[in-house]
Amino acid sequence: MRAIILAAGEGYRLRPLTAYMPKVMLPVGNRPILEYVITALRKNSVKDITIVVGYKSDKIKQYFGSGKDFNVNIEYVTQRKLLGTAHALYKARTDEEFLLLYGDNIVSERCVEELLKEEKNTIIATYSKRASRYGIVKVKNGKLEDFTSGNSQDEGLIFTGMGRFSPDIFEEIEKIMEMGVYELTDVLKEMKVKVKISHCGWSDAIYPMDLLMLNEQSLRNNVRRISGKIEESTIIGNVEIGENTKIGAGAYIRGNVKIGENCDIGPNSVIIGDTSIGDGVIIGALSYVENSIIMKDTQIEEGSLIKNSVIGRDVSIGPKFVTISGKRERITDGEIVDCNGGAIIGDGAELGAMVIVHPGIRIGANSKISDLKVLTEDVLNGESVR
Repeated sequence: MRAIILAAGEGYRLRPLTAYMPKVMLPVGNRPILEYVITALRKNSVKDITIVVGYKSDKIKQYFGSGKDFNVNIEYVTQRKLLGTAHALYKARTDEEFLLLYGDNIVSERCVEELLKEEKNTIIATYSKRASRYGIVKVKNGKLEDFTSGNSQDEGLIFTGMGRFSPDIFEEIEKIMEMGVYELTDVLKEMKVKVKISHCGWSDAIYPMDLLMLNEQSLRNNVRRISGKIEESTIIGNVEIGENTKIGAGAYIRGNVKIGENCDIGPNSVIIGDTSIGDGVIIGALSYVENSIIMKDTQIEEGSLIKNSVIGRDVSIGPKFVTISGKRERITDGEIVDCNGGAIIGDGAELGAMVIVHPGIRIGANSKISDLKVLTEDVLNGESVR
């Protein structure tokens, strides 16, 4: 059985985190989202995989290559114009039955197992409290009748992006593309596909703070594993610490925490909750990090306080940095989104000493923030705040 994974999009609602990296490559639990999909397939002996790439495709190809290191066989096809999901799938057309998955969702091994048991031309749906973000699935006599929109409070069935299909779907895609329609949902409605309702363990991140939820889920699988050089510290829980990482004296680490390789965690620092810290990260003495994602090669100087935040790659943060965690309403694509958390910081941003960031503020990639600034509004990519 072949699997086709759609991974061509940017994930624009996750900006600025996707300025230099497609959504599928954003790390949760120190692994790209796409890796969880590939792992779930491999564990079910589905090893022939076609990945449809587009935005920043080099990042995907550099990481996964031929798939040899992941014990799978990967082929790539490119969607140069991001016209829609049906168009993306058509790029990977095949004459054999196949599994379809979206590369920007986390799926469990059980999801693929269930999919393999279904008949051809079946999609997987699940219940969501935020169904309007995806389109609500209407089912009649076990088959898809329609996709409808709803208000932001609606609960309902949503399409997970997972399905098992015969090659006949490509003929249906050709028909709708001739009419200038490029979305897979339109094809599925025409085909009246079967709908399997599942609670197998599917999750998605639409907005940056959603990544913290995915991070929490992934870190539940932590196994206590301590490497590197650990000075006299307190380490409690399923904590993973990578090779060549140094933990300074007096540090306190508790919870489902994952710290990568070649990191330096300063003396008397506190790292707690569901926190992942990528390779090569430096955190200065007397800092406090809780329920956050800090991506690789970022440097945070001493005395900083970070809660419920997502910090990108190669970020430089001066001493006594503070994120204020709380609620903030944002309007995105006409939807009022309750953002509950701290800061979102894009790759390569530089923040000076004693910067304070209010809840839900997005700081753009390669932006520059001077000392002693209090940020109450978003900062654009490359913008300077002096």
